[in-house]
Amino acid sequence: MQGQAAPQEPKEPVRKSLKQRMAESEALWKETGHYHGIRELTLKEKDPLRYELFHSRLLSTVIASREVAKQISSSVMTREEGELSFALYTPEGDSVAFSTGIMAHIGVMGNFIKWMIGNDWEDDPGIAEGDHFANNDVLISAVHVPDVYFATPIFHQGSIIGWSCGVTHVLETGGITPGGGMSPLAVERQLEGIHLCAERVARKDRLRRDYELKIRRNTRLASFWLLDDRGRIAGNVLIREEVRKIIAEFGFDYYSAAIRELIEEGRRHHLARVRERMIPGRYRCPCFHTSLLKGRPGVLPQANADKLLHFPLQVSVDPSGGMRIDLDGVSRWGFHNFNAPRGSIYGGLSITLAQALDYDGRANSGCMLNIELNLPHGSIVNPDYEFVATGWSWGSVIAIFNGFLKCLSHGFFSRGYLEEVLTGGNVTTGVEFGGRDQYGRQTGGANAEPAASAGGARGVMDGIDAAWSLWNPEGDQGNAEMWELMYPYLYIGRRVVADSGGAGKRRGGACFESLWMIHNSNFVYIYQLPGIVRIATNYGIFGGYGGGPAYVNIAKHTDVAERIAARQEIPHGEGNPDRPDIKRLLKGEILIGEDAQYISEPLKEGALYEKLYLPGGGGYGDPLDRDIRQVERDISLHFVSEEAARKLYGAGGKANGDGEWKADAARSEKLRARMRKARLARAVPVKDWWQKERKRIASGGIKGETAEMYAECLTGAHDWASEYRAFWGLSDDFTFVTATEA
Repeated sequence: MQGQAAPQEPKEPVRKSLKQRMAESEALWKETGHYHGIRELTLKEKDPLRYELFHSRLLSTVIASREVAKQISSSVMTREEGELSFALYTPEGDSVAFSTGIMAHIGVMGNFIKWMIGNDWEDDPGIAEGDHFANNDVLISAVHVPDVYFATPIFHQGSIIGWSCGVTHVLETGGITPGGGMSPLAVERQLEGIHLCAERVARKDRLRRDYELKIRRNTRLASFWLLDDRGRIAGNVLIREEVRKIIAEFGFDYYSAAIRELIEEGRRHHLARVRERMIPGRYRCPCFHTSLLKGRPGVLPQANADKLLHFPLQVSVDPSGGMRIDLDGVSRWGFHNFNAPRGSIYGGLSITLAQALDYDGRANSGCMLNIELNLPHGSIVNPDYEFVATGWSWGSVIAIFNGFLKCLSHGFFSRGYLEEVLTGGNVTTGVEFGGRDQYGRQTGGANAEPAASAGGARGVMDGIDAAWSLWNPEGDQGNAEMWELMYPYLYIGRRVVADSGGAGKRRGGACFESLWMIHNSNFVYIYQLPGIVRIATNYGIFGGYGGGPAYVNIAKHTDVAERIAARQEIPHGEGNPDRPDIKRLLKGEILIGEDAQYISEPLKEGALYEKLYLPGGGGYGDPLDRDIRQVERDISLHFVSEEAARKLYGAGGKANGDGEWKADAARSEKLRARMRKARLARAVPVKDWWQKERKRIASGGIKGETAEMYAECLTGAHDWASEYRAFWGLSDDFTFVTATEA
């Protein structure tokens, strides 16, 4: 009709950007104290069976994607070691369901997604169906450089409704030395190899040609990196397509609500576990590590120093179940590869929580919402230098979270959950290789077989021997034959190391050793990843011992080839550590007990490299309380030597007619009584000990790396510095005199 407005076309609803949706979710959390503002678990309460079926479908999907990716990759690290995981995330980057595998990445991959959203990736470079974004930049969010993440969006009716994300540990990153990006010589970011900074590397589920070229031109084992890439793409696509099937079955509205309800349930479940198993209060564990680079071959001038690293961990638990992890007083960042920014710390927190508290399938972002982190600015855990090296951040992470695990275990014990008490595990000391391989090609890579090292003791059982590590719970040693296909050496020994587990009423798990012979190459570098050196960081508990430091034995220019040809005895393991078999049996240049930051000159055909993946797990309880029949069994299995049985466990006995060591109960009781009496004789009152130590501190009796560490920490700390000075009765301006100042 004349004068009447023409009918308007219905308008498309205005779609909110990912950045807006993430901001709204964070605002709801701050306003309500519930994830996404969810106050009631409506779907679970209305139909718990459907809810559990939904969750099981998601969980089985991410686990299946991991298994598919393993088969596609064919990298030894991925297929043999099991160094990979996959997960489903909300549109805002919060984890919903996580696969088995390296669960360190539960929160870390999500923070990579959040970083892209927060930095407007939706606008530039844009996010489209079939895109895959890659990241291994720890300062964005990753654990360390070799862990490469792929994330791909999941669309529904033109809108992003989630992300699938996968991680694998690549064999080689193209750094300053051949190997997996963890070389001790890589003391700044630029020396670690390729960094992918949330980069779009695939479109329409196919790798970009320019990206492939970059990998081929800048890494030494490009084929395996690219196979890993294809495995990650396949795993992500499987999740994406299965999510669409789940939406078709359950409905989009149900899916959208349920993924968030699962996270809120994970948050509540975590709080309930903490309230149930921890007593509110403050738990503490001083943690340390070392970086020993002074005088090492090839070390750069700025890194030519030995450093003692300080991680004074404090865990506060409030009555609601909330936690605060405080590292005030921690060492500053440095020119070494132990720097562990927030992403690395999230990794250690994720993998510890997933096994110590949140281990029933609800390990997702909700578990970490009520945990506050204090990571001092400018420190080793929150560097203010953008080119900091992070290749072996795991060294710091494991030291810290072994301490965190000890704090949790004190709480478990206090509540009576003896079976949950778990002591520290191995600070994994893998090995990196480079040079010429057995096929005459340039090569480089890592052997991470200590992913299957040893577990710490529990309050009710010994640690697991040479088969499990807290830091990679599904890790494997990998078949020796597969490593021999990859690298120019042959295995001539692989066996459990006696006395490697921490002594205790419950013994820490024993670790293992590998003995390699360089084969078909006269140019092989070996870079020992820095593990436990000179100090123990796999703590025992309640009187249990930790393990000793890692080391290597090396034989060069020996007569091993002649002995093999003559069918004479050759080494297959260390044997007696006081006179190792490579020294007892061989003639040549023999290096014994090189520490775990050994950096070799090129080794040649026939050289032997013996790596002892020490230490084992920490022990639980007084070793003198161990059942002597268990000691007897340990000796029969070569997990404990007769000497250690006597010196550490006070177990007396002798060999029978068949040569088997048998414990003698009466003799053991007498020996243990003498040992307890000797302990009392050495003991001093705490007051006397305090006065002696205070005098040593105040008079400058603490020197070297220890003095430098404390001087640095007193300068940068706040509460820790005040408490340290107050405890020792020192002036408010007291500090340590270092060698430079002297």
